[in-house]
Amino acid sequence: MRVLVDASVFLKLLLDEPGADRAQEILEAIEASRILGYITPLILEEVAFKLVYAKASEVLDTRNIWRIREALRFDDGVRRECMGTLRRFQEYIEYMLTRGLRVEYVSYEDWARALDLMEKYGLLPADAIHLAVAARVGADAIASFDEDFRYVSGLKVIP
Repeated sequence: MRVLVDASVFLKLLLDEPGADRAQEILEAIEASRILGYITPLILEEVAFKLVYAKASEVLDTRNIWRIREALRFDDGVRRECMGTLRRFQEYIEYMLTRGLRVEYVSYEDWARALDLMEKYGLLPADAIHLAVAARVGADAIASFDEDFRYVSGLKVIP
């Protein structure tokens, strides 16, 4: 089974949010080669952004994005903490690449197809790009906790 793995799966597990157990099941199925999982650099960016935001919010005790951006630029300690989180995520992805995870490129054609999908289903750009890549690689499903994918006719969404 081929499955595109949305950022929400990684984030549920890494941020220990409700649904983390289901996310872990999906990722363990990839690790055990029961599922061939696909991600894109865009998915990696989405996870990285939210991990940095979560770590910096914790360290700085703020959710103000402007304060976080300033601290990342000028505070070596905050930057170091955030980069530690990202490096651990990178190590995990590199491990998963030795198992059943594949990083798939995003092409201009994917982006162009995404515009049609946005128009048809009311998706946000990143979600439409994920859907276009999933179709191109022949994915049987998308693993996501994002409810927007559930409005796409004919798409299997897990969990």
